[in-house]
Amino acid sequence: MICDNHLPKELPHTEPPRPTELRPSESRPSSSNPAGIFSLGVSPEARDEQDKLADSADAESDDSSALAWAAAPILALIVGTATLYFARDVLLPLTMALILGVVFSPLVSRLEPYVGRFLSAAMVVLLAIGIITGIGYFLTVELTSIADEVSGYSDNIGNKLAALQKASPPWLAHIKYGISDVQRRLQIANPAASTPRVVQEQPVGPSITDNLKLFSPVLAGIVDALLIILLVFFLLYSRRDLRDRFVRLAARARITVASQAIETAGHTISRYLLLFTLTNLAFGIATGTVVWLLGLPSAPLWGLLAFLLRFIPYVGAITSAFLPALVAFAIFPGWSKSLEVLATFLIFDQIAAQFAEPILIGRGIDVSPVALLVSAVYWSWLWGLPGLLLATPMTACLKVAGDFIPALGFLSILLGADRVLEDYHDYYRMLLEMNAAGARKLGIRYCDENGLEPTFNDVIVPALVLMGEERAEDHISQENQRLIVDTSRELIAELGNRFAKPRTSPSVRVLGVYAPGEVHDLGLLLLMELLRQDGSAASIVGENKSPDEICDLVKRFAPHIVCLSCTMTECIPAAVELTRALKAASPRLTVIAGGAAAVAQAAELLAAGCAQVCTSRGAARRAVRRFVLQRARSRTPGAARELPGFALKDDGASPDPAVRDPQVS
Repeated sequence: MICDNHLPKELPHTEPPRPTELRPSESRPSSSNPAGIFSLGVSPEARDEQDKLADSADAESDDSSALAWAAAPILALIVGTATLYFARDVLLPLTMALILGVVFSPLVSRLEPYVGRFLSAAMVVLLAIGIITGIGYFLTVELTSIADEVSGYSDNIGNKLAALQKASPPWLAHIKYGISDVQRRLQIANPAASTPRVVQEQPVGPSITDNLKLFSPVLAGIVDALLIILLVFFLLYSRRDLRDRFVRLAARARITVASQAIETAGHTISRYLLLFTLTNLAFGIATGTVVWLLGLPSAPLWGLLAFLLRFIPYVGAITSAFLPALVAFAIFPGWSKSLEVLATFLIFDQIAAQFAEPILIGRGIDVSPVALLVSAVYWSWLWGLPGLLLATPMTACLKVAGDFIPALGFLSILLGADRVLEDYHDYYRMLLEMNAAGARKLGIRYCDENGLEPTFNDVIVPALVLMGEERAEDHISQENQRLIVDTSRELIAELGNRFAKPRTSPSVRVLGVYAPGEVHDLGLLLLMELLRQDGSAASIVGENKSPDEICDLVKRFAPHIVCLSCTMTECIPAAVELTRALKAASPRLTVIAGGAAAVAQAAELLAAGCAQVCTSRGAARRAVRRFVLQRARSRTPGAARELPGFALKDDGASPDPAVRDPQVS
């Protein structure tokens, strides 16, 4: 077919095979047919019963395979979650080290040419240790100071709580009274047992085991911190070697991963996290400054908390506002300061989210907001507060891995943001949902906005290719494939009719025909619609036409060019004979061919009389344009007349007509 080289095969419309005559020598059971099922000695009733048993066995096998296919992702999720939960003591430090390694890798790469690989990795690790230690010390000192300062305002807190209690609505008092009355009645119905005698035990000093239990969390934290530091250093020091090992392992597992893709993914993640960190830093500085202007003590503490907690997606900024608002509630006499603090955090968060992040980060890595929220809930449930802080960088890493590693492409689909522009994914999804009308509207809208050829190239053809891939892997049913093919066929014709077709004067007549036995028609339909837009009078012959019928139609239509579509190898002999018949009936007729089988057997078609075998729709359209140009030159007085056909003698053209594809000047 002219443009079916990249399109999937459609459902063949084959006739049922004719029954084969059974010879006497074939009636005996052989070694390959020991049961003699196909022998003449089996009665029709027994054969029907065997067929029913075979059909039922096939149906049970299909049901069991479908059930296993549906249960596999659920089982994988359960097993993966259990592994992450029970192995969190090992996986949590490793994950933190990997994320820190990805973040600091660009900085190490910049320092390495000046100080070497070892010193650059060591300097970055020491710098990170200093920053984290300083932040921890500052938070400890400032929170202790705030707690001591707030304790001196107990009278103010008590007065506000009393005022709140007095100002509570009557219905709330009735609810509290009802609850207390129910509790009193329960105590009367179930009197408490006699009060046991209190025996005072002499206190015993804590043992060595108890002291170790008190210090074990601290020791575990120190060990984890040292482990993370060492992992980060070795990940930064051996990052290129680890990348190459990963590529080799992926190649052994037959997973396509390029080292350049890994570097690009790492650079993308690092840039995203760096810009996101800078945005959060600006948010913390702005909120800390405003809180200081409002008179709240320890303004740097609130700015630092705002910077750190904003890494928690969507709820971190609001959470960071609660503690300073409570401090304002305790210190200041009125309510205005608390409300001003809350408003400050909310306003700056919206400014950062709606203005700063789109300008600095742009589209970023296109992570879905819903995916971020679900990720935050999931990782906080698994690993607690560290998981909550790591949710955003881990989601970003998984999303970018899905973008650059084909085997993990499902992560890109699950975690990706909603697309603003409609494309073939939406068209294909609607057809899978049996929403042919919605897919048709999408195609028409895309065509009105972008044009006919972009709609073919960006929506219909990629959807058909995706359909072929998923059908080959048995991911979609025959009904889905049939609906996609039929809807696309109707949409191609409808989109072509929406445009006014400019006609050249005089118009070139093009007739599209299928090789006898050919069943794939979408590529030729696309080409004919594009040729109509180019100004040709293009028509197409229906399917299942015999060679005599095609030759008769060619005589009546009298085309200048015949586009022959042949994508099936078994149709090549019929295509060759049809080409010879067409050239014998009309020697000056130009025949161009295309399709996977035609390209593979180009020599036979060229020997039969084809002027060119095209490898794509673009090549076929350029062939028709060259014919129009040659025809116009031949009508010009004094122009050199060409031999029958359309191939102009361009300088530097390839001598092989099947490969030659010069551009039209």
